[in-house]
Amino acid sequence: MNIDSLRVVLAAMLLLTSSVTPAVDWRSLTAHGDFQSMVDMDSVSSTQGLQRFMLRRAFNTQQTLPTGQSYRSERVHYVADCANGTLAAALTAYYGDDRKLVHTERRTSLRRSEFPAPEAGDVSEALALACQRVAEGPPAATATPGVEVKPAPKPVARGSTSGSGIVVSEGQVLTNHHVVRECDAHEIIDGGNAVHAATLRASDTQRDLALLSVDKRFTSVARFRSDAAPRLGEAITVVGYPLVNVLGSNPTVGFGHVSSTTGIRNNPAQMQISVPIQRGNSGGPVFDQAGNVIGVVVSKLDALKMAASAGDLPQNVNFAIRGEVMRLFLENNRVNFAVSRDTAKLENTDIASQGAAVTVRVRCVRWPVAPVAIAP
Repeated sequence: MNIDSLRVVLAAMLLLTSSVTPAVDWRSLTAHGDFQSMVDMDSVSSTQGLQRFMLRRAFNTQQTLPTGQSYRSERVHYVADCANGTLAAALTAYYGDDRKLVHTERRTSLRRSEFPAPEAGDVSEALALACQRVAEGPPAATATPGVEVKPAPKPVARGSTSGSGIVVSEGQVLTNHHVVRECDAHEIIDGGNAVHAATLRASDTQRDLALLSVDKRFTSVARFRSDAAPRLGEAITVVGYPLVNVLGSNPTVGFGHVSSTTGIRNNPAQMQISVPIQRGNSGGPVFDQAGNVIGVVVSKLDALKMAASAGDLPQNVNFAIRGEVMRLFLENNRVNFAVSRDTAKLENTDIASQGAAVTVRVRCVRWPVAPVAIAP
């Protein structure tokens, strides 16, 4: 491998090891007959003169790899050279009907001089959007002598991200801090798709928890297990609103077990769970077999970073904040939450139904930051 190839590989690794964010700004691309494409605008980044973005394709029918494995969607991570309008796929991940990873393909050598220009289609369209995002950069405010600069009185939303939340009292919702950080407005969307204004009441950045007050009185509230500590290997259920722009506005349910009673590097405030987690699941509840809350989803292991550093792509290595940490946060903020000693096992359908009734979508709205000049 020559020096040029090595530099491109190193740049690609840097681009592909960016942290996973809990929510995403999807941009739909021109529809095709066999599949639908979207580009993740939050994945756009630039370093060492190269750019990176991720393209997702959802196929209308089942597809088959040369290995014989079947898949329904793929995510292609590109490294691009916007200056020349060229790019190459660095990593492609294939997912089955159950959204589980079935196969990956990773390039170990990338040479900038061999990047091809894309043909007309979704890749070309995604490249143009990604390069435009890089070229625009963050908006900058400018000051003019004698002119007062004030925020726009009636701003138009420049975008929003979303996660999940748990109804912990008649008018309060618990979620992750990272779901509601740096928001200009907060909204709660209930199971009937009704939108309610919310106010950030408390936040704990260290434990990644936040509490929202909502202009609504919920009829169903979550019940916390009296002995909130997780048990190694116990069956669990996760409810949330992942990838709403792709999967829709209805809550989704996942089943698994407690893989470890601690988190990354034995973090005692977290536990490891085997339930598949996607963007938007953050802030959603983790239920035991009796329908009691024992945790809140917080993150997934950065698979791309692990693949680049260790040569292996981990599957279903996800994490949740433990129930006792949640309860302490609520107690410190004087929330009267429900506690249950019920241990009778429920059917999965009953847990899903009860869980959906106390799980909401949390939306973070951000307004334009560009100022408006008003003459004196």
